[in-house]
Amino acid sequence: QFSGDLQWKWDGERLQVAVPNLHFANPDGQGDAQVKWQSNDVGGGTTVSDKRFPGFLDLQGTLSRVDLSRVHRYLPLVMDHDVRAYVREALVAGAATNVKFKLKGNLQDLPYADSKQGDLRISADIKNATFAYAPTFLLPKDSLPWPALGQISGQFSMEQDTLQIKGASGVLLSATAVQFAKLDASLSKLYGGTTVAVTADAKGPLADVLSVVNGSPLGVLTSKALANTTANGVADYRLKLAFPLAAVDRATVQGTLTLPGNDVQISAEIPKLSRLRGVLSFTETGFSVNGAQARVLGGDVRIEGGLSTTAKVGVSALRLQGSASAEGLRAATELGFVTRLAHYANGAANYTATFGLRAGVPELLVSSNLVGLSLALPAPLTKAAETALPLRLETTVVRTAAQGGAALHDKLQLDVGKLANVTYVRDVSGAEPRVLRGAIGMGLADDEHAPLPEGGVVANISLPLADIDAWTQVFTGISGPNTSGAVASAAAGATYLPTSMALRAKEVVMGGRKLSNVVVGGSREGTLWRANLDASELSGYLEYRQSVGPTAGRLYARLARLSIGQSSAQEVENLLDEQPTTIPALDVVVEDFELRGKKLGRLEVDAVNLAVSSPTATTARDSPREWRLNRFNIITPEAVLTADGNWTNIANPAVAIAGRSIKERRRTTLNFKLAMENAGDVLTRFGMVGVVRRGKGKIEGQVSWLGSPITLDYPSMGGSFNVNVETGQFLKADPGIAKLLGVLSLQSLPRRLALDFRDVFSEGFSFDFVRGDVTIAQGIARTNNLQMKGVNAAVLMEGQADIAKETQTIKVVVVPEINAGSASLIASAINPLVGLTTFLAQVILRRPLIEAATQEFLIDGTWLDPRMTKVEH
Repeated sequence: QFSGDLQWKWDGERLQVAVPNLHFANPDGQGDAQVKWQSNDVGGGTTVSDKRFPGFLDLQGTLSRVDLSRVHRYLPLVMDHDVRAYVREALVAGAATNVKFKLKGNLQDLPYADSKQGDLRISADIKNATFAYAPTFLLPKDSLPWPALGQISGQFSMEQDTLQIKGASGVLLSATAVQFAKLDASLSKLYGGTTVAVTADAKGPLADVLSVVNGSPLGVLTSKALANTTANGVADYRLKLAFPLAAVDRATVQGTLTLPGNDVQISAEIPKLSRLRGVLSFTETGFSVNGAQARVLGGDVRIEGGLSTTAKVGVSALRLQGSASAEGLRAATELGFVTRLAHYANGAANYTATFGLRAGVPELLVSSNLVGLSLALPAPLTKAAETALPLRLETTVVRTAAQGGAALHDKLQLDVGKLANVTYVRDVSGAEPRVLRGAIGMGLADDEHAPLPEGGVVANISLPLADIDAWTQVFTGISGPNTSGAVASAAAGATYLPTSMALRAKEVVMGGRKLSNVVVGGSREGTLWRANLDASELSGYLEYRQSVGPTAGRLYARLARLSIGQSSAQEVENLLDEQPTTIPALDVVVEDFELRGKKLGRLEVDAVNLAVSSPTATTARDSPREWRLNRFNIITPEAVLTADGNWTNIANPAVAIAGRSIKERRRTTLNFKLAMENAGDVLTRFGMVGVVRRGKGKIEGQVSWLGSPITLDYPSMGGSFNVNVETGQFLKADPGIAKLLGVLSLQSLPRRLALDFRDVFSEGFSFDFVRGDVTIAQGIARTNNLQMKGVNAAVLMEGQADIAKETQTIKVVVVPEINAGSASLIASAINPLVGLTTFLAQVILRRPLIEAATQEFLIDGTWLDPRMTKVEH
């Protein structure tokens, strides 16, 4: 609709037109205007019409309503097309009221970039407007969208070459909880080189603002420095954004973030800042903090400095000064191995720290004297809380992609006083840092060091006490994943462990054993360790493959000597006391083996650790284990022991043995054969000197007991063996620990009884053979066919001995040699199925002369003090 009164005037030189009461309306809006126009005054009465036009216009009016999405249709055509397109795409929705507009000046001079040329202005109140200040058509392909502003109410104006929104309030459309109390936006230089600027003060949830930043080009402008930032609470914001209309990617950002006490975690590598208070200023090149305070790592901290998100900016860093507690460090899983190291600490200590970014990779420097913090690490890093121990931990980027490599490398260095220093060069390109090379020094003199190798990890250690077992456990623990609950890469974790080692120590604990005066040179490939080792207890070459999951490890050793003392034997017994899940397979040869002070000669051991099928086991780890002894040989000049057997689970219910209840879980079974060239020398080697002279033969059989292979449990022992030894003599000597042999040698007979054959036993019984069969059940050894044949007499025995209680009840028959006939009879072996009693009845006692000279005794009591009683027959 269009209506009004039209007036005009022509004086031959100038044409004037006026519309004093123009009324108009269309779907975009309605209003009133007053229009005055006149042609240009060219002077001199000329009739050249092109100089009279387009003339001078004076247009003023008001609009009662305007649809903001249609404003672009009414902008002067002399404006750049991109500017009018920008207005079309930026003012998406909303309504304007109380619109006033004015255009006054020579139309030839439009668009009046200079106010002296003319006057062009529009003003209005806007309500519920949507302003996409960086519309999509301006953005590069695949660019993230800029967050639009919505529900805008404020003042709109266009004056000369500037379009503005002033004093507006509104919300972020993508995060409506973020509200603007003051919003100013402008387009300057509308007719060439147009620039967009947005300034806003806002308040709202910090998490929502971070989401908007990371989901828009602001995230790219800040090099995604806040991509992994998480936060809670409400904060105040001030933002200023500017960019050329023709190059949005050249945007600049300035702003401040006022935090009243939020919980913020800037990145996954930085510990969470709790109750953070302070002002954070930021630009497109980074951010800075001034006088901020927070709670972090279990203590209060003050934060200064800033971080640069672009390599063009010089070195920048966050500086922290405060205190940290062991509990707080354990909760800060983002610190990786430092967090896991804190499990060995208690208390709290002051520290200073610097955190920076280089090529997007964090750099960290932490220093502390650790006063107030106790350490339960293995020696020498055990520390009381009140003791000072300077600590310095530093990570620095040593190579970036711009420096000639696709992979990012950093250097981690840990110095703990003069006690230890650790250096690792790591590839930090992947999800888990992986060590490329490293050096570990501990307990070194000032003139010693652990040089950084070209590859692998070198350890140079010199200590009074080196607990390898404890340190292996520590390294395994601290080299796990960086994030709580994540699954560690075993390969990445193992890269922190030494690949070569030089160790000197007065005492070493390794594999549950203690070694003295140790010198080790070793290397590692994956889980396989190789070492040349010399110590007071052993010397030789070892290979050890660590256990992995349910698969037990393996020990290969070729030793010149090995000595296991009483204390070491007890440690081995304690190790074997549990189910043999982690006991390694053994392939061991020792040329000079010593056990509890006894030199046993050459030792050969071949054993494996196997999983036994079980219907109740759901995984391999749950399956019962069998430690199978394929070969156990001890070789000396006087004897050879060969054995094999196993140590396995027994699924029987609890059983009672010798009056005690035992849950039968594991049983050791040993098949053995002891071939002796000189039985006396064998006993002498075991400390039983002067018990037997000479003696050649063998003992062969099988025994089993509940418990580990090296812990003989006599009450549960069972089995059987055969004894057959020839040409020897029981000597007249205190048997000492050979107490049962003292009983069997019948040395007590001359002292207790006056016998016709006293001289047979007084100086020690010489025998042509000792033979017989022995069975053992629940620690009770029984025989019914034991024979000892001498020159002048033969001794036949049957009965039993309690090995645990060291008591016996034995029937002894002494048969003198009357003639060759009796000798031949005695020379025959007694079948254990027949037994001594039947043998005597059927063979010997049929000969009256032998029967008359035969003596029978009962031996009972203890082994140390046997009681001899002559039995009349």
